[in-house]
Amino acid sequence: MSAREVADERILHGLISLYILRELTMSPMHGYELGKKIASVTGKPMPQGSIYVLLKSLKNRNFVTMEHVKNEKGQLLCRYHITEFGREFLKLHAEPLKSARMIIDDLISTADMIA
Repeated sequence: MSAREVADERILHGLISLYILRELTMSPMHGYELGKKIASVTGKPMPQGSIYVLLKSLKNRNFVTMEHVKNEKGQLLCRYHITEFGREFLKLHAEPLKSARMIIDDLISTADMIA
């Protein structure tokens, strides 16, 4: 993996973890649904299994809970719910994300100029 791919992955994992929490504030979802939603927003499919790594990390940090449910085909799925702790964690990131957005906009502008 190149240095660029490593940097992309580290930045995106943090943002995607926050985005997962955001999606779960709207409604509980299972991993496949979350992966499809993230792919539609980013324009790129999530690497296979990576959504579950992020969900496991969020669960281990008590930001989400998981319940087993059966779908209409009788398959057992894991549905994820955001916890109150996860909601607080997401709220705490509002200001840092606003600051990061300004920095990112400047970086993109500079990268576009020198490209």
